Amino acid sequence: MSGLFSTMNVGVRGLTAQQGAIDVTSHNIANANTEGYSRQRALMETTRPSDANPGQLGTGVQISSISRIRDTYLDYQVRAENGTMGLNEGRENVLSQVETVFNGVSDTGVSTLIGKVFSAWSALNLSPELSNTRTVVAQQSKALTDQLNSTYKQLITVKDDCKAVIKQDVVDVNSMLDEIDKLNQQIKAVNIGENEPNDLLDKRDLLEDKLSAKFGITIDKKTYGGEDLKATDGAVGDLTLVKSEATDDVKRFSYVSSITPSKDATGAVMTDGTYDVTYYKNGDMSSDNNKVTMTMKLSDSAYASLDQGRVLVADKEGYAVDKDSKRIAGKEFIGGDIVGTNVPLGTGTSYQLFNPTTGELKGYMSVQADIDKYVNQLNNLAKSIAFSVNAIHGDQVDADKVPYNFFVNSDDTSIKGETKITAGNISVNSGIIDDPMLIKVGTGSNPGPTDGTRALAISKLKDVKFEIQGITDTSTRTNFLAANGFVDGDQTKLPTFNSASDGMTIGSYFTDTVNGLAIQVQDASQNVTNHELQLSKLEESRTSISGVSLDEEMANLIQYQHAYAANAKIISTVDELLDLIVNGLKK
Repeated sequence: MSGLFSTMNVGVRGLTAQQGAIDVTSHNIANANTEGYSRQRALMETTRPSDANPGQLGTGVQISSISRIRDTYLDYQVRAENGTMGLNEGRENVLSQVETVFNGVSDTGVSTLIGKVFSAWSALNLSPELSNTRTVVAQQSKALTDQLNSTYKQLITVKDDCKAVIKQDVVDVNSMLDEIDKLNQQIKAVNIGENEPNDLLDKRDLLEDKLSAKFGITIDKKTYGGEDLKATDGAVGDLTLVKSEATDDVKRFSYVSSITPSKDATGAVMTDGTYDVTYYKNGDMSSDNNKVTMTMKLSDSAYASLDQGRVLVADKEGYAVDKDSKRIAGKEFIGGDIVGTNVPLGTGTSYQLFNPTTGELKGYMSVQADIDKYVNQLNNLAKSIAFSVNAIHGDQVDADKVPYNFFVNSDDTSIKGETKITAGNISVNSGIIDDPMLIKVGTGSNPGPTDGTRALAISKLKDVKFEIQGITDTSTRTNFLAANGFVDGDQTKLPTFNSASDGMTIGSYFTDTVNGLAIQVQDASQNVTNHELQLSKLEESRTSISGVSLDEEMANLIQYQHAYAANAKIISTVDELLDLIVNGLKK
């Protein structure tokens, strides 16, 4: 009797094991299209045998564990490639937008309008006595300045869009880190209970895959399935974002929302590089309670880095920390050092600016330097047009005997000057727009009605090679004229420029800018294509190991089904034998 009951138990264990294997297979099939899911396998082992004569007798089978199929090395490769892909995709996306903004080949593009302006001056030379030719010069020039203004503003908008992406990434990254931290503790609790947290591990791996697209990460495996997660680079010292042990001693990120020049006690804007820097804890701008403002003195390079980066390393509550990972208690900074109550000037430690070398964050941070470069080139173009035309055209004098220029800075309330002129504020003098007859066309103080020599001289500026690339933010017309061989005129002869041997014409400068941008976009696009292929191959390799194959699962299902039926047959057979023995004895 004990032998039959033992056989019955073997069949029951077989049924239970095969049922478990069928459950695992069903779980795989159900999650065949679930993102981040790793296929699972029921691992079976023989149960403890019983002693019998002449030797041990097997007692059946049991499921020892349900494990997921995962290759950690492929995870590492995919995550490294995710970072590179994120960087290149971010750059390509933004540079493509910049290329669209420049619109260099259309009828309304800057390049076309430059040609139309100089053609209008040439036509004015041929018919200086006609008011409509003057009107065409004024209107074509206005169309050019309007396009420069529009292009400038669109570039600034693209840069602001980059900052918006960075801000959203800060929020998303902090949220993912908090979720990974929670999963860490849940996974450890399940492992301590001697169970397999397979689905929790998949969720954590999926979050880490997504995080790796934002910036480079390293993962250290710890006991009971816990992990320490760190940013690969981007800050001074330890940048641990998640720890296996539950702790608040980890880093998060905060977003710098504004950098504005400080004002002194009288309310005047300070010009010594002192700024009010406002950041939001953990990037959460939903409440002013999260807003923190610091005052710091920044060099031009430090300002550019902070303006383009925008991400501060912070503690878990979102307060910015110094390079020693201590919360910054002071409110004011000079040269990056804390200046707070009872803190002497020049002491303390600086804030930490997060500057990764890979990932989407790096892509959107680094491409802003390219946008700044194109903005500067556009400003240089605007200045070269304004300075050269104004120099030949000469200062006109209005009814109040106040001199003013053909091209002016529209932000200048006097509407006469060209100080701090940029592509964003260049405009045709409103007086000339209102009265095109104010345009100076001939030579001398009282030229004849058919004298178009000055207009001709201005039209020839299109062929003069200027050192446009040498213009800076602080360049004035005086600097420009001195660098470009300007010879002033008098009542009998017009001013002239001598072409620089290493200079560029106004048209070719803009064309070179657009061509350089096109090459940059092409390179970025090619990088994305190459890394898409590389990432696709890695994903394919990982899927071949971890992914669910419906064909394989169906084959397994049939195998487990037959094994289940065979074990059921064993139980049925033992039942018949027991019935025979029990009922047969009664007879």
